[in-house]
Amino acid sequence: MSEGVSGAAEPLDDQDFRLLDAVREVYELVDPMPADLLDDIRFEIAVHDLGMEVARESPGLLAVGTRGEDDRRLLGFESPSATITVGLQTSEGAVRLDGWLAPPGTHEVELRTPQRNWTTTSDERGRFVLDELPRTTAYLIVHVGRVSVTTPTIEL
Repeated sequence: MSEGVSGAAEPLDDQDFRLLDAVREVYELVDPMPADLLDDIRFEIAVHDLGMEVARESPGLLAVGTRGEDDRRLLGFESPSATITVGLQTSEGAVRLDGWLAPPGTHEVELRTPQRNWTTTSDERGRFVLDELPRTTAYLIVHVGRVSVTTPTIEL
């Protein structure tokens, strides 16, 4: 039997709990937990239980605007199973969404909004279009093989 710290095998007592509380307070001051961390963890667990992957925003793509009366943006999302790139163009209050998927191929694509859902299929090159969309919040779900990939909520 190896020798260790005296009392290490004993149950925790009040002195141990006071020490652990002090350590927690130090970490709360120096490196506090982000306010939305617990919500993010709950969301990830719920999505994982549904067999979905959550795509993260691609740091290489920035929202790009153009001059004129229309508004154009380019957004990218990445997950282990798919890369989703969308171009959003707003003109006269309606939104056109042009999308490209990698890996390319015919994949079912869903756009979900609070008002209604749209479904389309990408072509063999992974391209898809949804037109005449309202300006609202939405997220995409792309079915790539047996995996469903969802994007974070975006503003159309």
